[in-house]
Amino acid sequence: MRHVLLSLFIAGAVTTLAAQAPLTLRDQGGRPFGGTVVGGAATGSLRCDHGYVEWQIPQNPRRVPLLMVHASSTKTWDTTFDGREGFRTIFLRRGFPVYLTDLPRTGRAGQGCAPTSYTPQRNHDQVWFTNWRLGLWLPGDPTPDFYPGVQFPQDADALDEFFRIQYPEFNGPENIAVETAALAVLLSEIGPSVLLTHSSTGIRGWMTVTKSTNVAGIVSYEPGDVVFPEGEVPPPLPRADGMMAPAGRAIPMQDFLKLTKMPIQIVWGDYIPPALDTTNVGPRLSLDGRRINVARARLMTEAINRHGGDATNVILPQIGIRGNTHFPMLDLNNARIADLLSEFLKDKGLDRR
Repeated sequence: MRHVLLSLFIAGAVTTLAAQAPLTLRDQGGRPFGGTVVGGAATGSLRCDHGYVEWQIPQNPRRVPLLMVHASSTKTWDTTFDGREGFRTIFLRRGFPVYLTDLPRTGRAGQGCAPTSYTPQRNHDQVWFTNWRLGLWLPGDPTPDFYPGVQFPQDADALDEFFRIQYPEFNGPENIAVETAALAVLLSEIGPSVLLTHSSTGIRGWMTVTKSTNVAGIVSYEPGDVVFPEGEVPPPLPRADGMMAPAGRAIPMQDFLKLTKMPIQIVWGDYIPPALDTTNVGPRLSLDGRRINVARARLMTEAINRHGGDATNVILPQIGIRGNTHFPMLDLNNARIADLLSEFLKDKGLDRR
């Protein structure tokens, strides 16, 4: 990777907010990573199942980069819905090299080796407003009801952008295997990095650790799934609709123990039911799903620590940070969420220059 003197002046988003100081970068770029080639030159070939990464490296960078892996949109780590600086720029200002990925078969890495299908969801706006905990938008309601104190900008432009940023997600076992294989290749190229994951990429983070020795730490925001050693998976968890939800996935003990070799922090926002509530069914069932995910994460951190690791499960309202949605890195208080990450990195010795 070339290193050239590159001065990039970033004044923040084009909004009425005050301009930020110029940010000087040493290097930036973008390229595919990982993947494979199907076929050959004589019969026809296809390069596919690669990821795509863009990077920016500030002057006098810290030693350990942040590798930001999104679930539904590159927007996750970029500018906020109201145009303020997101995690990418915040942490560039704090001296961290930042690598931002699209995983295989999504976004700028959409050329897959296998077919995929996409079916539009006609009630997408209503479902995801509720699922991502901005508030409730239930069937028959003409307008959404924001939660009191929610840390989301309640203007029409921000909400319109929120509804438009989601990529189709493909979450089958094959996708997880392809994506984590590509991430392991990327980590072999950029070296030890702190992995930031969100939502459905939570499981990608845990599984990447089983394929790479270059994960220096993981901070996972509201992961959708967790792992346990074979023979130690807890019993299924009761769900509000009477069904039972698996507590997590079993992986070989030797793979699970790799999660004990780096610090891990799992972060949860607000408006997650603290206990099973039988009213959280139908269009509100995703709320109970978040409750179950918190319980899963607590059980996994207990298992990691029981085997000698260093994992914490942080519920933001319990430490006095309130109003956060499923996207705390994009909320109105995202600078405070970034401070929490900086505190973790400092405490674990991952912010050295």
